[in-house]
This record gives sequence, structure tokens and C-alpha cells, in this order.
Amino acid sequence: MRVLPVRGVTVALLSVLLPFLLVMGTVKLAFTESFVKLVYAVGDLPPDRWGMDDATRLRIALLGLRAVLSEEGMEEFIKSGLFNEREIKHMKDVQKVLSYLTKAFYGILPLWVVGVVSLRDKRRIGGVFLIGGFLGLLLVLLSLLLSFLNYDALFEKFHNIVFDPYSWRFFDQDTLLRVYPMRFWFVSTLLAGILMLILSSVSLLVGLLLRKSR
Repeated sequence: MRVLPVRGVTVALLSVLLPFLLVMGTVKLAFTESFVKLVYAVGDLPPDRWGMDDATRLRIALLGLRAVLSEEGMEEFIKSGLFNEREIKHMKDVQKVLSYLTKAFYGILPLWVVGVVSLRDKRRIGGVFLIGGFLGLLLVLLSLLLSFLNYDALFEKFHNIVFDPYSWRFFDQDTLLRVYPMRFWFVSTLLAGILMLILSSVSLLVGLLLRKSR
């Protein structure tokens, strides 16, 4: 009688953790050069008001990406001389947050896998993927809905929660806003949302197949 509640709690915990893993999988895919290049290719970004061509903007955008992914990239970012102190501080903040999330992801993932394997029952494992995938779908659909309703407000709320409210606001002529205009983030959110939809749908499909298997 004691085994069933424990397994029920385990299924619930694993199901709740799965959306985080799916989100982080999406984030890992989004923080790649291929993703940034895709946004620049399909995003229809507004031209730079001060005449910087898109090839240069993309090169600098990739420089910013490398800055938040490694210390070497951050050193290259700082030494470029293209960014002021506020921009550098913000990118260091982004690097720190991303580092924390990545460590959490790689810490939770193996424990999650062990937890799933320990269930030793296809239907229960299927339940984890089914519930987790459903929660992931709800999360991404809500995010996309809010993005279409008022992306500026969503963007501001997110940044105010994650960062110091006064640390991430820049002038139009600052390099970060020139290479990462609001349109860049809107398109990035949509593309990341599509990735998340795919991952969540796959999770749902796996869950359904496992639940039906004997």
C-alpha cells in the first residue's frame, strides 16, 4: 500500500519537471549560431537607422551570442570596443542567468531519467510524458498568446523579473538594440515557440504510445 503513493508522487514530480526540461532543450537550441542566423534570414528585421548593413549586424549579433555562452566569448565581446559599460553588464547578467539554468538542466536531467526508469511500468512512464507534454503545450500556447496580444509588455515583464529593472534598458543608438531590435526578439520567441510545440507534441505522442502498450 505504501508503494502506490510514492510512485504517484514520483509520477507527479517527473511530470512537472518535464516542461522545464523541454523549455531548456528549446533554449539550448535557440542559443546557437544557426538559430540567430535563421532569425536574421526570415525575421524581416528593420534596417539599422544609422546605416549598419545586415551582414555586420549579424556578425556582431553572433559575437553577443558567444559572449553569453563562454568566458572566452565574453572577453572577445568586451575587447571588441563596440559596447558600453551598461551593455557589457547586462550581457554578464544574461551569461550568469543562462549558466544557472544550464547547471540546473544538467543536474535535473540525469535524475529525471533515473526517476523515469525507476517507475518500471510503461503506463506510468507514459503518464509522465503525457502530462508533461500537455503542461508544456499549455505553457507555450499561453506564451504565444501573450506574445501576439502585447509582446512589448511580456518582454518588459520578463526582463523586470529576471534582471534589475534598470539594468536592461538602452538607447536606440546602443549597439545591442541595433543588432537585437525588438523584432529580433519577437521572431525568436515565435521560432522558439514552434520548437517547444514540436518537443511537447513528441512528448505527448510518446506518452500516448506508452499508455496504449502492454
